[in-house]
Amino acid sequence: MYPTKKGVTFTKPRWAKFVDEINEIDRKVELLKANQPVDYLQHLGGKVHVTVSKYFRCVNIRRYFIPKNGSTIKPTRSGIALRLDKWEALTSKIEQLHDKLPELKAARPCYASDDHLNSQRYFGCRECNPYEYELSSK
Repeated sequence: MYPTKKGVTFTKPRWAKFVDEINEIDRKVELLKANQPVDYLQHLGGKVHVTVSKYFRCVNIRRYFIPKNGSTIKPTRSGIALRLDKWEALTSKIEQLHDKLPELKAARPCYASDDHLNSQRYFGCRECNPYEYELSSK
């Protein structure tokens, strides 16, 4: 099986960042369930972001881009919108996934790697700063 252009892929560092954000995403989902205003956007790595918004009762994980002559990121069609029950089903299975694939549990986010200890390397990292080249070439 191969990933399609319609989805998003998680590298090990991206997966680690995603797992680090689950508690915060869960808090935003609870606010959403209580009909509270929510506007959450978190960068996971590369051009992949997770969002929870009062406008949609789901957790969106999708690829973003910067439009030509634009300066703010916009979502693409590539990704997945998880209804709240599906989000809970996914998060309830993470421990089982980590048991079967211990390398995922041991993964660290990109920003935690030793090569990000100086700012030049961090800002040059395409995983941590994927839009840097696009913005600098405009």
